[in-house]
Amino acid sequence: MSVRAPAARPRGQAPPPGVRRLFAYAAREVAPRHTRPPHRGLPSSTLTVIVATDSPLLCSATADEWASGQGTRHEVCLGAFHLQPVYLQRPDLQEGVQVALHPLAARRLFGLPAAALTGLTQEGDAVLGPGVRALHRRVASAAPGEREGLVAHGLAELAVRHERTPAPRREVVGAWRLLERAGGRMRVGDVADGVGLTPRHLSSLVKAELGIGTKQLADLFRWESAHAALVRGIRSGRPPLLADLAHTHGYADHAHLDAAYRRYAGTSPSSWIGEEFRNIQAGGDPGGRHSEP
Repeated sequence: MSVRAPAARPRGQAPPPGVRRLFAYAAREVAPRHTRPPHRGLPSSTLTVIVATDSPLLCSATADEWASGQGTRHEVCLGAFHLQPVYLQRPDLQEGVQVALHPLAARRLFGLPAAALTGLTQEGDAVLGPGVRALHRRVASAAPGEREGLVAHGLAELAVRHERTPAPRREVVGAWRLLERAGGRMRVGDVADGVGLTPRHLSSLVKAELGIGTKQLADLFRWESAHAALVRGIRSGRPPLLADLAHTHGYADHAHLDAAYRRYAGTSPSSWIGEEFRNIQAGGDPGGRHSEP
């Protein structure tokens, strides 16, 4: 799940291993509220933590919930490893800190596997403990240039607290790396052979760690790779033809890519571009990011 355009990052404590990206964001909407489309927090190969400092995030599971103003409000929002979009309101002012976490680092930072995060979104203290509320107060009351460092420090403290938690199985880590390098374009049987397991056994281990099986993970990587290429093209002023994008990333044709977008983003590629074009130009959707846990 991704949110807004990053502000400049100040000097401060480095976040612990497993943090792919950490940035303060600030955005002001100028369009009338009734004309603003939802911001879609898209599925990705990361977990997301958002410390909202302006007002709680209103997260809706469906477009209908979003349209009626229903959903769950979070001051510290933890987005699980999900395969559907989260619909967020676009208030006049949005400020906070967003963190993208490697799912295989969930044990190190949270003390539990990503599969244990069963809700689409949940309040941070339900997973990270009551100390998260104190962290939110510190971040919300701090100057914008200090917020990233405070969140990084809070994550480092979590990592120390859970440093004895067992790491994920090496076969799961190996399967992740193979699929990530291949952009999801690798047969599940070949992935299983690469880590020395049967496909069924590997999928069981992957699901126990991440909440989804090997095939679902491969499909997500493939879509994320295509989506990142689309974002890069738009940002460079040279958006790819959707038929070419589909072919490059292993989809049979434009229609199959369109179906993948409707599955993961809840809309077509063209409609998503229309909704997020301004946000993309501002740097608010970085596309896929890869790092070790």
